[in-house]
Amino acid sequence: MDAAWTAWTTVVVVTVLAALALAAVARQRDRRSAEVALTDTLTGLGNRTALVQRLTRLLASGGSPGLLLLDLDGFKDVNDTLGHSAGDVLLRQVASVLQRTAGPQAQVTRLGGDEFAVLVPSPADGAELEVLAKRLLAALSIGGFSSGEVPLDVQGSIGIAVAGDDGASADELLQHADVAMYAAKRARAGVLRYAADSDPHSTGALEVLGQLRQAMEEDQLVVHYQPKVGGDGRLLGFEALVRWQHPVRGLLPPAAFLPFVERTRLIHALTRWVLLTAVRQVATWRAQGLDTTVSVNISAASLDEGLLGMVEEALALTRWPAEQLVLEITETAIVVDPAGARRTVQRLRERGVRVSVDDFGAGATSLVHLRGLAVHELKVDRQFVSDLMAHPEDEVIVSSVIALAHRLGLVVVAEGVEDARTAERLRAMGCDELQGYLFARPLPAGEALAWARAERDRLAVGPAGPSTGPSTGTA
Repeated sequence: MDAAWTAWTTVVVVTVLAALALAAVARQRDRRSAEVALTDTLTGLGNRTALVQRLTRLLASGGSPGLLLLDLDGFKDVNDTLGHSAGDVLLRQVASVLQRTAGPQAQVTRLGGDEFAVLVPSPADGAELEVLAKRLLAALSIGGFSSGEVPLDVQGSIGIAVAGDDGASADELLQHADVAMYAAKRARAGVLRYAADSDPHSTGALEVLGQLRQAMEEDQLVVHYQPKVGGDGRLLGFEALVRWQHPVRGLLPPAAFLPFVERTRLIHALTRWVLLTAVRQVATWRAQGLDTTVSVNISAASLDEGLLGMVEEALALTRWPAEQLVLEITETAIVVDPAGARRTVQRLRERGVRVSVDDFGAGATSLVHLRGLAVHELKVDRQFVSDLMAHPEDEVIVSSVIALAHRLGLVVVAEGVEDARTAERLRAMGCDELQGYLFARPLPAGEALAWARAERDRLAVGPAGPSTGPSTGTA
């Protein structure tokens, strides 16, 4: 009896212990599954689900967390040029730098692709978040990234949203941080905080868009013209730049309304208006004795088949020669749809219209995209020009771009020329055309004509070169 009882007891104990062990294993497995569900497998950071859960808990407890959303610039080129394995290596390196820079109190997550988020549970204010964002971008710029023996330059754009002012839920904060990040990327500002009046999905932005439609009907929009000069200082052409003469807010620059207009179909009507206005103006100037070219900026959203019809309309209505019209497209437009960009640019070239790549060097255009693109000129981005004399590395970049462009048979335009020393150095490097405040700010049509006539008269009697006196007009 005792032996049977002992055996039975032993069986019970073993069974209980086995059940407990199985339960522990099951709990451990569940914990691991939960961890896996909240972890980005590539970088080891938390994922979007982990971020939303933590953000939701902070908001539910009455906290006011801040959210930074970061997107890498030009990451697609790494994948296209070096392969996806190189892209994965870079993402892991970026994750490590972000974690180290953000500090122990912040939660860094990878949302997917080349997007990361940094959650700050209790920021003192928005200024603290902006400082952190700039530290993150600075850390990326000196990160020493590489794939194998290939060094990689990493830049990024960050959008900021703060609980309360910029959103009351996790979804709102993520959406608004994304809007701010997109605006920072478009404006090449590096860091921007969310602003409802620049959000195309906000009530304020919808109101602005409605006002802009009315502004187009009531002639509140104006075009200012900034000259481009040759190496001898002589006028070669004008760039047309749209402004909004708002009845309450005054003269608004493009950055105040274009970023979210570009996300709507209104951009096509605005592009057509600017194109027609600019070509009509230079046609009027030609009748008044001023013969020049005109450049018009074209957004990525307008670089499609509809653009060809707008161009044909403008040329037909004004009898303006196609070869004296330059359309400036951004690097973004090329990268978004390289095949479509090539088709449209080729059609424009066949028509005789000249095409320029604007802000070259600031975005993600690779030589692969540039090759086979039937453009006529490159505009070197102002960030490499404005501090040319102070930063030798910028001079190396600009001289390399000039040499590359000339080997491809392209004209080079440097924008952002603000002092005579920079202008002289660019001339010595072989830059074909110069543009910037040294010569003139963007001017209303009447002032632009007066400036052109004054410069023509000055050069006719004096040495070539820009006037060093103050320019007039509104930037």
